[in-house]
Formats: sequence, C-alpha cells, structure tokens
Amino acid sequence: MPAPARKVGEVRLISRGNAVVVQTLLSTRLLSRVIAEIGQKEKRNWPENDAASRDYMAALAAGRLRVEKRDTGGRADRRRRLLIEFAADEKDAVVLVGTYTGGADTADLTPRTREVFSTLALPRAYVLRNIRLILADSFHLAETDVDRLGPLGAAASQSTAPSTPAPKVPSTQAPGAPSH
Repeated sequence: MPAPARKVGEVRLISRGNAVVVQTLLSTRLLSRVIAEIGQKEKRNWPENDAASRDYMAALAAGRLRVEKRDTGGRADRRRRLLIEFAADEKDAVVLVGTYTGGADTADLTPRTREVFSTLALPRAYVLRNIRLILADSFHLAETDVDRLGPLGAAASQSTAPSTPAPKVPSTQAPGAPSH
C-alpha cells in the first residue's frame, strides 16, 4: 500500500502594510527535488534564457546549499526549510529567499523567525506575474481566477498586462518593509 503524500510546504497570500506577499514555506528532506520542480515550472512559464527566471533559480540553488550546510535539528528532523516570498506594493517588487524556523511540530510551518539570504530586485512584471502563477498553481485555479482569493493589490489582474515594461532600477527596500 503506498504511503500517503507528505506535505512539503505551504503557499500563503498575506499582506504587509500596502504590499501583497505570496509566501512559500518549504519543509522537506528532498529540497533539491522541490527546487527542480520549481525550475520546471519556470521553464514552462518564461522564455528560455529569461534573466529574471535565471536569477531566481540561482538564488534558490544558493539558498538550498546554505540550508543544507546547516545542522537543522539533528537526526530527529532532517527537513530543510526554505522561505520564498514574492512581494509587491504600488511601486516596488522583490523576491526574498531565505529560511525560517517553525513550531516544534514538524507539520506546523508557521514561521517563528526568518532569515533572508537574498533580496532580488527583479523586473516588476516578472514578480507580479509569478505572484499570480504561484497562486493559480497552489490553489488549482486558472491564472485569470486568482483575484477571487482575496485582495491582490499590485498583482490584481489589471496590473499584470504582459506588455508592461519592467523597471530597470533596483529597489533598495522590500515592499512592506518599514521606511526609515
């Protein structure tokens, strides 16, 4: 009898200030396989040699290596935890890659603390569309139906026209981060 499928992560739609954030929390012993699957989805969704997709996948690979080099709980828990956030507000859009600590129960993925390894100032059009694609995939919806999940702010359907040029100026502050 096959074993039931184990949960390897969660996708959450959250808001931080005026920013919409799609937070992916991975917790798996097979992190390289999960990242390979993300890579396959990137290949299906973006043109070959897309610089933003390539930079995102490089950040995931670097994050995986960093997480795997750490002692993540000893023999009892060999799960590797990776945090991925696509965040956008009215003017900025970024991707964050890092790790997090969850609850004592390995099934509880709620982040108690987080550590960001990479902040990627990728083109706004890439970040906004990936917010929609991740939600569509995770909640088994057509991309055109993700607006019904809740307020998407900058990632709402009228904001994601494929012809929108992406800004070339990198953001110095993550959307939703307090300004100083």
